[in-house]
Amino acid sequence: MSDSLSDFGALRYRNGFSPSQKLRRLAWETVWLLAFRPTPRWALHGWRRFLLRAFGARIGAGCRIAPSCRVWAPWNLVMGELSALGDGVDCYSMGRITIGSKVAVSQRSFLCAGSHDIRSLSRPLTTGPIVIEDHAWVAAESFVHPNVHIGEGAVIGARSVVTQDMPAWSVCVGHPCHKIKDRVLAERRGEGP
Repeated sequence: MSDSLSDFGALRYRNGFSPSQKLRRLAWETVWLLAFRPTPRWALHGWRRFLLRAFGARIGAGCRIAPSCRVWAPWNLVMGELSALGDGVDCYSMGRITIGSKVAVSQRSFLCAGSHDIRSLSRPLTTGPIVIEDHAWVAAESFVHPNVHIGEGAVIGARSVVTQDMPAWSVCVGHPCHKIKDRVLAERRGEGP
């Protein structure tokens, strides 16, 4: 191994966040721990929306965010109306996460808008946006990579790993996630109410 690869002190990770950014994160983590997380799951949805908005999130009316949902940086979260983030969802919002209206992100899913550049041994931070359009459903324990766009009405099957864009009105599953069929609504076939 060459000397440059053995000099681990020179290769250590350097946090690029400013002191004010670190302080903002500390303030949010404190509020999450003391005022957001302890709330009952079945109540105080408006209170949790208020706390997220107070830290810069743009949250539409009627959204339901479980108290065990983690949002790394609320100022990078945008949600439309009537969307839901279930129990244990992790919004690793180092980059922008945009969630449309009437979207469900189910239990323990991980929306990961941050990673590290593997071309460098110091692994500097990289970020990439995630966009989930209206009427989509990300089922339980799915993982969504940075720079992914999930189209309108798409369904991502449970425990899928989404590494690329998913088409609108499709059912997508697997590791890596891929389309298996179209999503056809009963209302569109004339069978719905």
